Amino acid sequence: MRKTSVRLTAAVLTAALTGTVAWTAPAHASALPAVPPAAAGPNEITGYPRQNVLPVWPDNPTDASIPIGVTPYDEIAPKLNRLQAASKRVSARVAGRSSGGYDLYAVTVTAPETRQEARQQEEWKRLLEEDPVRARTDPRLLADYKTPLFVNANIHGNEWEGTDAALRVIEEYATSTDPAVTRLLARNRLVFNITANPDGRVAGTRANDAGYDLNRDLTIVSQPETNLIRELIVDTKPIITLDLHGYVNPTLLHPSTPPHNVNNEYDLYIKHGLPNALAIEEDLRALGYAETQRARIPFRDDAPGVWDDFPPIYVPSFAMLQSSIPYTIEAPLNPRGGNLTPQERVRRSGINTDVHEVAIKTSLRYIQDHRAEVLHDQAEVYRRGWAGEPLRDIPDGYVPGWGPEDNYRTVFPRSYVIPSGRGQHSEPAAARLVDLLIGSGGRVWRAKHDFRADGRSYPAGSYVVDLHQPKRGLVNSLLEPGADITDRVGDLYAGPAAWSQGLTWGATVDTLWDDLPDVQLTRVYDGVAAGSLPSADGDLRLDLQDAADLLVVNSLIRKGLRVHRLADGSVAIPAVPGSRQLLKDEVRAHGVTFERAPAGWRGTPLDEIVVGYLGTVEERDTLRDLGFPTRAVTPTTLADTLTADVDVLLVASNLNLSTLTASNRAALEAFLARGGGVVGLGTAGANFGNAASLLTVTATAGPSLASGVANVVNRGGPVTAGAVPHSFISQPVWFTHLGAGVTIEQSYAADPLLSGWWAASGAGTNGQAAAANQASVVRRVSDGGNGVVLFGTDPTFRLHPKGLQAQLGRALLWAAQP
Repeated sequence: MRKTSVRLTAAVLTAALTGTVAWTAPAHASALPAVPPAAAGPNEITGYPRQNVLPVWPDNPTDASIPIGVTPYDEIAPKLNRLQAASKRVSARVAGRSSGGYDLYAVTVTAPETRQEARQQEEWKRLLEEDPVRARTDPRLLADYKTPLFVNANIHGNEWEGTDAALRVIEEYATSTDPAVTRLLARNRLVFNITANPDGRVAGTRANDAGYDLNRDLTIVSQPETNLIRELIVDTKPIITLDLHGYVNPTLLHPSTPPHNVNNEYDLYIKHGLPNALAIEEDLRALGYAETQRARIPFRDDAPGVWDDFPPIYVPSFAMLQSSIPYTIEAPLNPRGGNLTPQERVRRSGINTDVHEVAIKTSLRYIQDHRAEVLHDQAEVYRRGWAGEPLRDIPDGYVPGWGPEDNYRTVFPRSYVIPSGRGQHSEPAAARLVDLLIGSGGRVWRAKHDFRADGRSYPAGSYVVDLHQPKRGLVNSLLEPGADITDRVGDLYAGPAAWSQGLTWGATVDTLWDDLPDVQLTRVYDGVAAGSLPSADGDLRLDLQDAADLLVVNSLIRKGLRVHRLADGSVAIPAVPGSRQLLKDEVRAHGVTFERAPAGWRGTPLDEIVVGYLGTVEERDTLRDLGFPTRAVTPTTLADTLTADVDVLLVASNLNLSTLTASNRAALEAFLARGGGVVGLGTAGANFGNAASLLTVTATAGPSLASGVANVVNRGGPVTAGAVPHSFISQPVWFTHLGAGVTIEQSYAADPLLSGWWAASGAGTNGQAAAANQASVVRRVSDGGNGVVLFGTDPTFRLHPKGLQAQLGRALLWAAQP
């Protein structure tokens, strides 16, 4: 546990930090480069209020909110409509649709603004990022800029009360005649995501309708709900971000324990994050409830690794990389469970709503009390980025409790190049990565001419990422490999302990430590994969290195073209009359690159492959991204779902043969007897392969929290030929004692972990040393003719490792027709 020698109040800590402890930031070193204007021009900006009549949803008596005593989803739109009708301070809109089809509501609360005033606010907001030195010395901006606060409520559907606290604050500020509220709204914009997960709110589930925990998706952005959260944070540039949750008793609120994300300007966060947390704790105590007399602040109260802010997958950790002061607020009292009376549920949800209301109001007060400093420090994050300054070495004691265990820093390269042309592993992957960087608030340029950098040649059109940019921490967090933190921390709140879309999304990304390419650059606002098709007729080859390539293969098969799998896992398409236009359409739709097929090629004809999957939504949606028709399979439904049209069984969760009913066992045996293929993930796949006598391996799993980016050696073959030398792991698995006929396609390198966390547990036989040089992907044709592939890596984890999806797709093609 952390210990501090002095019990500090928020006021004492703030005074200390604004006095001798804080250093003076160096002046802006150089003029800013010209930056193209943002997409929304001044003529598109209107004043406030911006009111809309929200569609009203039908009454739903089964809404899980009702027994908790909070606002049912169908009552949210009518309430917001009434508030808009009653007050010019409230602007509400439908900002998107959830996975399950519900409206997502974004609400802004502020004093009315003319169009000219709103345009001025937008110019100031942009100026903070574009020219931070000028912005923070502009007397008009400092006096009149409306500092933003962002509240994200109910991201976990069965943690309801954040929505009700938001509605309560909106109603109070909409209708109050208190002059203090009038002044408050004249100097601030409050932006609310009223219910970030209406699917879960109605159903009483943590996840959305698609089955995803949205608070693990912020740098993957696979769900419509997280796309909106990202848009609101990037657009709002909030000084403080609040993500309202439940239930941890006593109330838990950030700042967090180490490890900290190595790309953050953590000194500029913790100097505000800790005193505001202490102020929230004081105000919670003032509520008078026995349950709110103390908060749990992990930075102060917990050991390293208990509740960290390391991966940028959470709303707060993503917001910090956007130069916001973020908080997870976990209200204390769980109103769920069958042993509670209706009165107790309502009592608990009422206290939780009060807790979240305090967090909102205290944070807003902190912004007002420290307005000049928080504006200066938000701009300082951007200034350091533009100037390319190294991260600060934060001295021990910078705030009470800060020590060597907190000091996580990276070294920024000067730039990155994402090549185009032959130097690029996958053009669709590169375009996808560029879209992620830009959508997350980063900046990307393209070279107008060929150039050389760091001894390599690059063609015109290659992307250049200049890290002298305001949100360099966010960009670098996505592109850098990461670090092995195994020896620094004995625990993690959750994985992944490394992510690196620069290594795991399938694109080639080159790091230039000292150089910015000397070539004319044009800023771009989306990624483009043009693809190509040889000009002359003839047989064509498509190397399957991205999900887009698999989508094309499955599309061509469905359209009746003959497609053949070659020995290296690529495919050949014979030239036939009428095929060229179909291929052009696929190039245009997916940006894939065809090349001439090798002379005298021979391959295995491919039919449409139907995949039965035994797993989670992650397997379901990865298969969708690859274009395979699917059937959901469970141990109890094999007889109904493992029908004659299923060609391959994807085993990602346990299938215990000894517990199957006679009919389900018969269906499985019939599938295997007709030569059905099997692709297995992790120990579940290996256990099934052994039990069904398809192959013999011993599978060993690392600790459950071991995760990150692994170094791998690809041996070639239909699954891994041409694959990148890195893979994503989440509880890595390796295969030893390989039986007859088992071929190793990929193995862990001698140093298996490039970045992440992977300690040994138990007897110490499942650490990195035990996995070194051992097989990570194997295949075999069983004695009965079944194609079998096992993965010890994780190609489906939360839809994150895009670069591994093609390996899974190639495995399915081979297993179906080995």
